[in-house]
Amino acid sequence: MAQTGDILIIGGGVIGTSIAFALASRHVGRVLLLEKSFLGAGSSGKSGAIIRQHYSNRLTALMAQKSLRVFEHFNDAVGGPPVFTPTGMVLVVPEKDRAGLDANLAMHRELGIDEQIISSEELAEIDPNARLGEGELAVFEAEAGYVDAVQVVASFADAARREGADIRQGVEVKRMLTEGNRVTGVETNEGRYEAGHVVLATGPWAAQLARELGLTLPVQACRTQVALFRRPVDFGRRGMIYGDFAQGIYFKPTQGELLHAGSLAGEELQDPVDPDNYNEAADGSWLPQIRQRVSRRYPTMHRGYGRGGYGALYGITPDWHPILDRLPGMEGASCAVGFSGHGFKLSPVVGELMAESIVDGAAGTLDIAPLRFARFAENDMVKSGYAYGVMG
Repeated sequence: MAQTGDILIIGGGVIGTSIAFALASRHVGRVLLLEKSFLGAGSSGKSGAIIRQHYSNRLTALMAQKSLRVFEHFNDAVGGPPVFTPTGMVLVVPEKDRAGLDANLAMHRELGIDEQIISSEELAEIDPNARLGEGELAVFEAEAGYVDAVQVVASFADAARREGADIRQGVEVKRMLTEGNRVTGVETNEGRYEAGHVVLATGPWAAQLARELGLTLPVQACRTQVALFRRPVDFGRRGMIYGDFAQGIYFKPTQGELLHAGSLAGEELQDPVDPDNYNEAADGSWLPQIRQRVSRRYPTMHRGYGRGGYGALYGITPDWHPILDRLPGMEGASCAVGFSGHGFKLSPVVGELMAESIVDGAAGTLDIAPLRFARFAENDMVKSGYAYGVMG
């Protein structure tokens, strides 16, 4: 006998749990979330979970700004312990990108985002370990920080449960069920679930399930890598987050005395993978390259202690921006997929926007038309002011 719900969400990462919380808070009937493994087992649990507002598009900057306000007071807005660690963020840009940078900063000023270009002397005051090279510009975003990725997912899920949502782990969706052009539920390892509306929030697994409906979701599962280093004992105070375009990397402080680093160069697209079978270790040849690039910005890190690293997953779209929309040609189904490394930054507002879209028929908080599914066929993709997709 099939189990039933009013709205069924597939995927228990930060996006799925945020949507579950937003929907359950509106008391729109029985909200079910199915996760094939455990909460945060995919991309979310391995995320660096950097929270910043620096985007080159007005919509994503607004989404990040609204999400930051939630993270700053997450224990009040969602529940659970505080999750946000404010650090500030330094963006390092080659002089050749000055025009794009100036345009972004002008847009950010209109939105009330606190950013300013700083000199090498000012950078040394803010972060004594950092060095700025010739032909490089630094921008300081004062409000940036990072969150505890695992705790955020757990708190969203707990909040959804308090509002009446039913969250089930170890339930793998094999395919979505249809009657005519309507999605009516899902087939799982535990049998059938029927629902009035199904939400696909499966990250790098999105294309697989959509393919069963005859849909080509332009979301490629790709492997990304993270390097971990222990800071030297004389490093001093904890550093900030860096989006270092000049070196093609990002890095941030993390638990204890560790530094978490990865690439901004977009090479993930050259490493498409099966999300159920990929190398979860960092490449031995890649780790020294990242150490060298980190050390150019933080010379002290030449004496940093390698702590290995790991492989993780991105679900990447052709323009590195998510798809927030109804599934085309199908009634009763929506998707929030293809976040391309941006998921955590945007997750609180994505939950709100998807709840509005599903319950009210359209998102009201922001106009999310630029993130529609059809933009790819229409050749109207989201354009970035930078040549670095993961920064948006």
